[in-house]
Amino acid sequence: MNDPSLAVQYLAQDDAVAIRRIHTTDLGQIARFGFTVSITEPLTDRVQLADRFEADGFWRDDAGALAMVEVATGRLLGTTQFYRSGPCIHGCELGYIIHDPADRGRGYAPRAVSMFADLLFAERPAVHRLQLMIEVWNTPSWKLAERCGFVREGLLRSSGLGEADPGDSFLYARTRRDWREQRATKVGG
Repeated sequence: MNDPSLAVQYLAQDDAVAIRRIHTTDLGQIARFGFTVSITEPLTDRVQLADRFEADGFWRDDAGALAMVEVATGRLLGTTQFYRSGPCIHGCELGYIIHDPADRGRGYAPRAVSMFADLLFAERPAVHRLQLMIEVWNTPSWKLAERCGFVREGLLRSSGLGEADPGDSFLYARTRRDWREQRATKVGG
C-alpha cells in the first residue's frame, strides 16, 4: 500500500469526509443505487455503468458525479452530482446520496455537499447558481441544504420523483454572491 501510484487524490477534504473522482472499484456499490451518478437514467446495469464510466469517468462540462468517502477508512459513503438545471439558468442542480442508512445523520453529507459546492464555484466561473430540489417531506435533506448555506426560494408543486402523482418540492439555491460573502465572513471572522 505504499505505492505512490495508488495514492488517493482528494479534490477536497476535512477531518472526516472527502470528495474525489469515481473509481472503477466504486462501480459495484454504485450499481445498487439507481440515480447515484446520473439523474437522467438509473444506471444499475453493471455493463452499462462500466461503459459510461469508461466514456467520461462521470465527469463532463455539463454534468458529473463525485464519490463521498470517509477519510479515516477510505470507504465509499455515497455520491454527489451536478447537472445543468435548465438552458436559461446560469448554474447547476445538485444531488447527493449517502448509500448506507447507518451513515446518514452523521454529518458526512453536509460536509461533502459544502465542499462540492465550493469546488464547483471555484472551478466553474460561469456557474452563478447552484440549486437543490427537495421533496417537502424530506426534512433532513432541507435542513442539510440550509446548513450548507442554501436558501429556500419557493415551492415547486407536483415536481417530486413520483410519476403517477409527484409530490411538491422546495427549491433551494446558493449563488456565487452568497458563496463570496460566506467565504469573506469565514476569513474575516
